[in-house]
Amino acid sequence: MNPFVKNITRKVAIICMIGIIGLLTINNVMFLHSHKLDNGNFVTHAHPYDKSNDSAPIKSHHHSKTELIFLENLQLLFIFILILFIVLDVAKKKSHFLIDRVFYTQGYEILYLGRAPPLV
Repeated sequence: MNPFVKNITRKVAIICMIGIIGLLTINNVMFLHSHKLDNGNFVTHAHPYDKSNDSAPIKSHHHSKTELIFLENLQLLFIFILILFIVLDVAKKKSHFLIDRVFYTQGYEILYLGRAPPLV
């Protein structure tokens, strides 16, 4: 891939991630609320909803169990993506190092075949 295109793609991805994290932070500040489950546990999450109709500390609108799990763990998604980018970047740098090392070692073996220097 062209280094210029690669650099622009990386910058756009970083700007998008920062924007998404900013939107998640604003969402948490404005719409964070709790639900009490049937078994007595509390689930806290954030999503846009009409706050004017429901002023109780425990909200009355309902979600399926899948929605509750997804909304509660949405922030972990971005942590996993960040860790994935770091691991891929380290693995990429490490593989280039090994390829370069093997290449230079083979070149050294071709140039020097183990013969002693001539006597003067």
